[in-house]
Formats: sequence, C-alpha cells, structure tokens
Amino acid sequence: MQHATPLTKHLDGLRIVAACAVVVLHYSDYFKDQPAGRFMVDHTWHFNLFVDLFFVVSGFVIARQYLDRVADAASTGRFLWRRIARIYPLHLATLAFYVIIALALHFGVARTDNPARYPFSDLPAQLLLLHAFDGERLTFNFPSWSLSAEMFCYVLFPAVAAIAARRKAVIVALFVLPALANSLYAEFAGTMPWADWINRGGALRALPGFDLGVACYLFRGQIARWPAIPGMLMTSLTAFILLGSYLSAMTALVAIYVIAVLAIQSDCAGRSTLFSRLGFDRWSPLTYSCYMLHIPVATVVLTFGSRLLSPVLTDARLTLLPVAAVMLALASVLSLRYFETPLRRYLADAYDRRFAPTASVPAISSPETAR
Repeated sequence: MQHATPLTKHLDGLRIVAACAVVVLHYSDYFKDQPAGRFMVDHTWHFNLFVDLFFVVSGFVIARQYLDRVADAASTGRFLWRRIARIYPLHLATLAFYVIIALALHFGVARTDNPARYPFSDLPAQLLLLHAFDGERLTFNFPSWSLSAEMFCYVLFPAVAAIAARRKAVIVALFVLPALANSLYAEFAGTMPWADWINRGGALRALPGFDLGVACYLFRGQIARWPAIPGMLMTSLTAFILLGSYLSAMTALVAIYVIAVLAIQSDCAGRSTLFSRLGFDRWSPLTYSCYMLHIPVATVVLTFGSRLLSPVLTDARLTLLPVAAVMLALASVLSLRYFETPLRRYLADAYDRRFAPTASVPAISSPETAR
C-alpha cells in the first residue's frame, strides 16, 4: 500500500472507511428480506452520504496537487487527461461487465428480476460520464454516478483555481452559492433533498462538497490553528455511523462535511489522533477499487453464486457474504496493482509523449489518487 501519504493520514483513513460503509449499505440490500438485513437497510441508509465525503476529499487533494498547475490550456488538458486516466479505465471495465450481462438477458441466455437495471438507452450517458446529469437511476454499475459528478467538478476546477488565484475569499462563495441554489431548487421544484440526488442532479450535489475541499486547502493555515478537541473526529465519525440514520438527509450531509473538516484540521496541524493511530490510511489506495468493484463482486457471488447454491444450501446469500468480502478485497488489490496503476501510467505517459515531447514532466505522484 505504498501510495498512502503521511500528509493526509486522516483524510486517507476516512476514504477507506467511507468506501467500506458504502459496501455495507449496498450489501445489506441483498438481505432485506431477512430481519437482520432489514434492520441494516433501515439503519445504514445514511451511509450513502459517505460519497459526499469523497467529494470533499477530492477537492482538497486536487487543490493540493494542481491549484497552481492549471494556468493555461496545455496544463488544463494534461490535468483533465490524468483524471480520466485515473477513473475511466475501471469504469469502462465494470460497465463492459454489465453490458455483457445485458446482452445475455437480451438474447435470453440469462434472466433477471430487475431488467430495468440494464437499459441500452443509458449507455451513451454512461460512456460519456454524463449519467450524473440525466442518466437512468441505478443502472449497470450504479455507484459510478459519482465518477460523472466528480468529472464535472474536475472540468470546473481550472476556473475555480483561476478565481481563487485572484481572490482567495471568493472560494467560500463558490461553496455557499451552489449549496443555496440546490436547496432553493429542491424546495421550489418539490424534488427530494439535494443530498439524495444521484442520476438527476448528482453533479450539482457534488459541487459544494468539492468546493468545500478546495476552500479548506486554501485556508489550511487558519484551519490548522483552530482549537482542537481531543477525540472529536473519532467521536463524530462513530456517532454518525451509529446514529446518523435518525437524522434528516440534509442534517446528515452537514455532519459529513463537519467530519471531513475535522479530518482536514488534524492533517493540516500534523496532529496524531486515535483515528490516525488505528492505521486505516494504509488501506486507502484500495478505496477506488473497492468502491467500483463491490457491486460486480456482489453480482457474481451473491446473485449468481446464490442461484447455483440455493437448491442445496439454505440462506445461500448469507453464507456467501464472507466469500463476497474476501473476493472484493482480493479483486481490489489485483485491480489496483495489475490494471489501474499500469494503465494509468501508460495513458499519462502516452499523453505526455504526444503533447509535451520535449518537456520535462514529473512522474505521477501518489497523491493524484483522489479516491
């Protein structure tokens, strides 16, 4: 796990905790017909807001790496290509996995209880990473909506960086105004709270969190000097995990923002806390792999596997749950080591050879992993 950085131990630790929480949320749904599964579904719905923690972390990390490196068209193009090289290959691979299933269903080779999950009409938006704007809800590898949302933030980041370079305080408005606009639209249009927007408006949901992360980086010096309350981060995180289901969606979103800022404060101050000493950050490089692969693994193990074993095994899905967890861990390690990292480096090097053949280009550094 050599990609972890000691500069962001708390944020890195939160990333993997957030990914695991999302896995718990989605895997609980496979057992909602059982009392324990129903209890988990009812008391872990708020884990979906850990995705918003990704947006804050992404804003902070991207600002730390690129704030003064997107000053012109060439550097902006290189920045965007590197973000695509990081997130798109695994998105495309998991999408292809579900397209194969969709084709099998179309030709009658397989069956499903949820055919609405595989609409070919949604493929253009999926391929172009536009499904956080106007995609079908929960289709194919549905957690990938957040990639579309983050890509929207990446496209806007050079403009945010340019504004911040002229007047740093404006970044606060870039956090407050999108959040206010989302709230007003949700109120007057009668939509669900914007903390629940996914494939219709998910990109706009991501923007305040991303800008909050950028703002925290810009004001990191002041944040580091805030008075610290010992154990506050660990207490807040634990309370959110255990009691967050009793909050409204918007209150839970505010709680996630507070947890992210507390982690940023500890990292900016270089402070060691109980959370950082637990060592979650050593697993943070697996965050993206775990997040993107947990649904395909569930499809293979908990759906296909349970169908094969159900004639001979009572509660096949429950029995296969540990198998799915082990398979997810293994798949995440293999994906990071043998697929994501080599392909990311190849694509980044290919771009540099094509568009900057004579420039001295630094190697990809580990903090470029925003997830």
